[in-house]
Amino acid sequence: MQNGAIAVRMGSSLKSEAISHDIEALERDLADLRARVEDDGANFAALEQQIAELRENLLQTRETVAEREARLAEKHRELEQAKRLETLSAYEDDLRSQREAGERAAAAATAFLATLDAYDDATLNVRKLLEEMRAAFGHDERVSEVELALQEEPLRLLGTWEAVMAATKWRLNMRFEDTVEAEEFPDDLHDLGRDRGPTRLLKEYFGKS
Repeated sequence: MQNGAIAVRMGSSLKSEAISHDIEALERDLADLRARVEDDGANFAALEQQIAELRENLLQTRETVAEREARLAEKHRELEQAKRLETLSAYEDDLRSQREAGERAAAAATAFLATLDAYDDATLNVRKLLEEMRAAFGHDERVSEVELALQEEPLRLLGTWEAVMAATKWRLNMRFEDTVEAEEFPDDLHDLGRDRGPTRLLKEYFGKS
């Protein structure tokens, strides 16, 4: 009987020791887990703080970017305005270029008028020659040749005359359309135009005035 009681007590003691070991192991695990919870909680709190700081920094950076974009756009507008004003301030160069071009055009026009006068003189001489040849030779081949030359010459120069007259008319109309109308020119001016060159025509007309 005693041996059985001793065996029962030993079995109970071993069981309690096992339970105690289990309890100790669970308490250690629980302590470790609680420590990990505290660490993770602290880390999470730190991360939340960092996220909040990052969010604040992001908002500030976006505001700074918007401000810089606005300043950059304003500087572009200032640059365009400055360039425009500089271009306008350099009007003297454009004015000088325009005046020099006008002087060259005037010189070329003067040379053209002189050439045109010489052409008119030569044409008038040929017409006078034609009248004398008709009186002297009648209507032979030589007279016909001169007549044909006088007829063909205006046609050969027609394109040039039209271009010159169109350019001249455009500029005259732009400057004098309010003071001189085409219908104000007398009929004798148009009659002269059929027999004389445009330079002589203008000289004779304004000479009458």
